[in-house]
Amino acid sequence: MPLKELFKGFKSLLSLLTTIPVGRESIEYATKHFYLVPIIGLIEGSIVSLSLYLLYIIGLNIIIISAMYPLIHLLITGGIHLDGYADYSDVLGSHRCCEEAFKILKDSRRGTFGIISITLNILISSTSIHLLLQGYLHSIEEFLLRIISIYIMSVEAMYITAFFGKIEPYNGLGKGFVLNAKLPINIYRNIFLFLAIYLVLSIISYKNILTLITILVFSLFTSIVIAIDANKRLGFVNGDVIGFTFEIVKLITMVLITCI
Repeated sequence: MPLKELFKGFKSLLSLLTTIPVGRESIEYATKHFYLVPIIGLIEGSIVSLSLYLLYIIGLNIIIISAMYPLIHLLITGGIHLDGYADYSDVLGSHRCCEEAFKILKDSRRGTFGIISITLNILISSTSIHLLLQGYLHSIEEFLLRIISIYIMSVEAMYITAFFGKIEPYNGLGKGFVLNAKLPINIYRNIFLFLAIYLVLSIISYKNILTLITILVFSLFTSIVIAIDANKRLGFVNGDVIGFTFEIVKLITMVLITCI
């Protein structure tokens, strides 16, 4: 693969999934290079964790820092995942399926379940960050690695859901990602990248190997369950479902990391 095309794919994926000003490329490049998401998670997690730690260094109270986390997360990701998270939460809350579920998913109005889900997301993530700050600020290495692992697992979960998801019949944003996630060469590349990054994290943080394995298992299970649910409820996995997966896995891994 030409390095120029690889760079364009990475830049396109980075500009889509984050607010980092790297310039825009065709969305087609992002879909073809979806397998690079573990690197995106590494970048997101590094920026978020360092931002939180720097706020602590300058003297802000950890309660204030925890309350600021959802804003930092939003500033880094651009809210692309939260939008899908809220939309699919409305679908789940409606208990509808097929065409009715799809109409709810594409309704521009935010439903009650979407609002409740976002509120719970903010509360759970802020509380988890507060507990992490309390428990691991004595060791910057531990704190950084735990936040980074959360984001790596969250983006990898998107790939897993896309892989197990059925292809949508519409030309939505997620269609290309689901299609490319199923290509054998992309599967091998994604697994290699993810395992390489996760192995390095495990070596650096060998004392927390049980924690890393636990969140890996739970994230894999959650991703597959979401894909199965979307396949039955909608008949396919689209961009909203993929975004929902990111946020749900992020919350689950946050809670697990604070408890283990």
